[in-house]
This record gives sequence, C-alpha cells and structure tokens, in this order.
Amino acid sequence: MWGIPRVNSTIKTTVFWLVIVIAAFLLWQSVKSSPNGPKIPEISYSEFLSDVEAGNVSKVIVFRNRIDGSYRDDRSFRLTAPTSQEGMLQILHQKGVEIWIRDSPSGDWSTSVTNLLPLVLLGALWFFMIRQINLKKAQKHESDVSQSSDTRWWNR
Repeated sequence: MWGIPRVNSTIKTTVFWLVIVIAAFLLWQSVKSSPNGPKIPEISYSEFLSDVEAGNVSKVIVFRNRIDGSYRDDRSFRLTAPTSQEGMLQILHQKGVEIWIRDSPSGDWSTSVTNLLPLVLLGALWFFMIRQINLKKAQKHESDVSQSSDTRWWNR
C-alpha cells in the first residue's frame, strides 16, 4: 500500500454514519414534500367552463395542458385542458379570472437535485463499501502470500 494513505478507522466510521444520516434526512424531506398531502380534486373540462361562466373561478395557473385553480370560496381544483387554449383564455379574461402561466409544474432544478441527492449519496456509500471490501480482500491475499512464502523458506 504505497500510494494510498491510510485513514483512521474512527474517521471512516464517522463519515459513514454522517452519510447515512444525511441520506435519511434528504429522503425524509423528499417524502415530506411529495404531493401525497391533501388531494386536489380533479374536475372535467366542461365543469370548469360552467364554473367560469357562472363566475365561480377566481384564479388559474396554466402548466402547458394542466390547470390548477381556485374558486372564489378558496377551494382548489385541477383539470387537464386541451392543447389549444386560446378560446379558454379569452373566456377566463372576460370573466375577470386571474391567469398565471407557468412553464413547468415540477418547480425549478433544485427540486430535482434535492430528490436525486439521496440516491447519489446511497450510490457513493455503495461504491465506498465495495471499495473497502476489495481493499480488505487484497490485504488478506497479500498477507496469505507473504505467510506462505515465509513458511516455504523457513521449512527448508
């Protein structure tokens, strides 16, 4: 082991448990922020248009063909809209509905990074453990070889 510096066993153990704690925390954050919370009811497109015509809709957020919105009484709804939305947007505007257009419903890139980070940490932990196993096998093999060569020379 000429080129690899030896690391204290306590430091290895500390780093190992630190990685496990961080991965558990990030996994918990990912599960906690998942959309499994209160379910937003999905309505049909025709029901949505009827509610808009009746003046019950106060705000909509358009994500390509998905629409999240809220009624005047603060209840929420969700629906899938057709790809051609010009007519719908004109009706919404005429009825005084607040319209928001978003590029993506998933949030920004930090959400994706936060969701992938536990997997990356677990992959790094797996790589570290496999590397440690291979190093121990190599050390055991070297000691077996040196012991067998020592006994061969001494038994002559």
